[in-house]
Amino acid sequence: MKKTVITLTLLLALAGCEEASKAVDKAQEAANSAVDSMQEELTKLDLSALKLDEQFGDAAEAAQELAVSLEEALNADFSNPEALTKVQEHIANAYSCLEKATSDSSAEALLNKIMDTISNEQAKGLIEKGIEQAKEVKECVM
Repeated sequence: MKKTVITLTLLLALAGCEEASKAVDKAQEAANSAVDSMQEELTKLDLSALKLDEQFGDAAEAAQELAVSLEEALNADFSNPEALTKVQEHIANAYSCLEKATSDSSAEALLNKIMDTISNEQAKGLIEKGIEQAKEVKECVM
């Protein structure tokens, strides 16, 4: 009887280990997929393809700064609230500077062009918060 109980206990333990191993494999696959997605996202955002110098002339520096701040949002450490606040403030300032250097519609057009290439929802949310914060920026600091 003891041998049977011990054997059954071992079999159940082994089955549990196998299930746990499968769960770890699934989690690892999901993580790898997320990393691949982020790497693909970063390669999609090609700032040189935007030809900011041609589109914005004298305001190209402000447009470049906005593009850089949006790229920071893609690379942000979403587990670090302090880093997220810093990125959000950078986006707000850069967007405000671009609006002041060009117009609301030009700044929005560039933002929309870049946002169309971003599929990371966390980054999009961070960018949107930064744009909302830009409405409160009083002075452009580059």
